[in-house]
Amino acid sequence: MSITPAEIQQALRISKAIELHLENTRSVNVRSEELYGVLADLKLVERDLQQGLHFRNFLKKLVKANMLNLIPQCHAMPRSGGKYDWTFNRAADRMPARKSAAVVEG
Repeated sequence: MSITPAEIQQALRISKAIELHLENTRSVNVRSEELYGVLADLKLVERDLQQGLHFRNFLKKLVKANMLNLIPQCHAMPRSGGKYDWTFNRAADRMPARKSAAVVEG
């Protein structure tokens, strides 16, 4: 299963927002349901009635594509039935660095 460039960008924006939130609140071992409201307010994930079902499905898609490292704050603990427990902690030292584009003079 592969993810699109748009989904990669979404994951990077989510990661940045999560890191900022965790930095500001000084929280540890935050559950996905707690972060869902913050991310939905920022319009980074779709609102739903299941406290972040779309967000958790997106995380699951990243796991299956072996791309959860795009959100280094996230730790997935597998449960039975293909479900996961998601916890989030600060990861400033593991954040993907944005590559600077080379400036071509001409």
